[in-house]
Amino acid sequence: MLNSNKLKGKIAGAGLSQRKLAKLTGISENTISCKMKGHRCFDTDEIDKICLALNITNNAEKAEIFLADMSQNRDENKSA
Repeated sequence: MLNSNKLKGKIAGAGLSQRKLAKLTGISENTISCKMKGHRCFDTDEIDKICLALNITNNAEKAEIFLADMSQNRDENKSA
């Protein structure tokens, strides 16, 4: 399950917006938005493209973002 807060932080830290990330990765802006809201999951090809664009090379960091513990996400959603 996606940790959208961490991904948003990485996008902002790279000086990008979701729109710019979409252009860099070739993933539609709508797809990125829907998947970041948890409506669907990123597939492995999309994860690879996003990690390349954001210079995420550490597997542990990838797992923290894209394979976050479901209970952690529920807690984050409660506080949102």
